[in-house]
Amino acid sequence: MLIRPLFIAIYLLAGNAFADVNDIIKALSPYIPNLQETDVAATPIEGIYEIIVTNPSLDIIYISGDGSFIIQGEIIDLNNGGNVTKRRIANLAKNALLSAKDEDKIIYPAEEEKYIVNVFTDVDCPYCRRLHSDIEELNNLGITVKYLAFPRSGVNTESFYKSESIWCSENQKEVMDSAMLQKDVASKKCSSPVIAHLNLAQDIGVTGTPYIFFENGSNIPGYVKPKALLKEINSSLAKFE
Repeated sequence: MLIRPLFIAIYLLAGNAFADVNDIIKALSPYIPNLQETDVAATPIEGIYEIIVTNPSLDIIYISGDGSFIIQGEIIDLNNGGNVTKRRIANLAKNALLSAKDEDKIIYPAEEEKYIVNVFTDVDCPYCRRLHSDIEELNNLGITVKYLAFPRSGVNTESFYKSESIWCSENQKEVMDSAMLQKDVASKKCSSPVIAHLNLAQDIGVTGTPYIFFENGSNIPGYVKPKALLKEINSSLAKFE
């Protein structure tokens, strides 16, 4: 667990007044490898800094400017009721998802697109198959579905090779449709984005499938029926305006 060594770090740093962000980075880098200047920033609360961590998954913790306290939790803005922490994590996820190009996704576009969801999927996941069976209804609701690969069993497994074969096919959507019906997938090899998708998933905290990200970076893990998903999308977009 990351938090244990951080508590040790805070104990050792207590009483050391940080001059600026660089001091915080220098002090915490032994405990948070690859900590960058962009990972540390002031918060709306004077004297409190946010620290972006990505191991074991995307999260934010807070540290007092003098190094005496570490805060694990969420900041709520009482003026507008907004969750500052969730909004920040969603924005980080949104920016991270920009690294995945559309040409590396398998896309089911809505004819009258109103919303876009990025879905990490696994063809061997029953609930992913259930979501896939809803594609037509989702499209009719104006929701475009963009698939990224997340074979839960990891690299060099049967699910991984299935995903790779789908992404390497010339007719990706046809093969995806077939795979989601548990039909055999012809083995294919290419320079696929599957590993890149797995790495991205780890960076933004994907823990299972289907894992659905909205356009603002907020997410909902697991299967949701189409009309319920539409409600979740609208609720999320309203909160994060």
